[in-house]
Amino acid sequence: PLWAFAQEERMHKSDQERKAEREAVQAQKIAFITQEVGLTPAEAEKFWPLYNEMDRKVVGIVRKRNSTKASMYRLLKSEDDGKQGKVAEPAGSSQGRTAAGDHRDAAEDLVIDIQAKGPSGPIEELLAAYMNSFQEENAIRMDYHKKFLQILSAARVARYYLAEERFNNRMIRLFIEEKVQQEKSR
Repeated sequence: PLWAFAQEERMHKSDQERKAEREAVQAQKIAFITQEVGLTPAEAEKFWPLYNEMDRKVVGIVRKRNSTKASMYRLLKSEDDGKQGKVAEPAGSSQGRTAAGDHRDAAEDLVIDIQAKGPSGPIEELLAAYMNSFQEENAIRMDYHKKFLQILSAARVARYYLAEERFNNRMIRLFIEEKVQQEKSR
C-alpha cells in the first residue's frame, strides 16, 4: 500500500533530512500564502510571527491529543486482548512505524483498571481529554483569528484561510502523486 511505502521510505531519512524537508515546505507555504493574500512586507512582518505563535500552540495541542488517542488505543487493546474478535487498532497500524516513531509511542504506559467506574472511569477521562483538545485548539484559533483581523481586512483573512487550505491540499496531492510514481518504478 501507498502509506506503507511512505512510512518505509521515511524510515531511511535522517532527522536532519526530515527537518530540511519540513523547512522547505514551510518556506513554500509562507511564499504561497504571502502571494495569495497579497501581504505587503509590513503586513507580513506582523502576520507571520503571529501565525508561527499560533502554529506552535496548535501543534502542542495536537501532540497532546495524539498522546491521549494513543492511550485510548492501548486501553481498548488491553480490554480487547481478553476477547476474541476485532482488536481496537488504529487504521494502518499493521503497516509498521517509522524510525521517528508515531503518536502511539508518545503515550504513557497506563496501569489502570478497565472496569466501568461511572463517569470518571479511565476511558471516559481519556475521551473527555481528547474531546477537550478540540475545544482548546478552537479557542486558540479564535483568539488568533481576532489578532489577524487587527492586521488584515476580513476579506484578506478569509483569503489566508482559503490559501492555507489550498496549499495543504496541494501538498497532499503532490505527496500522493510522488509516492504513486515511486511505487510504479519499484
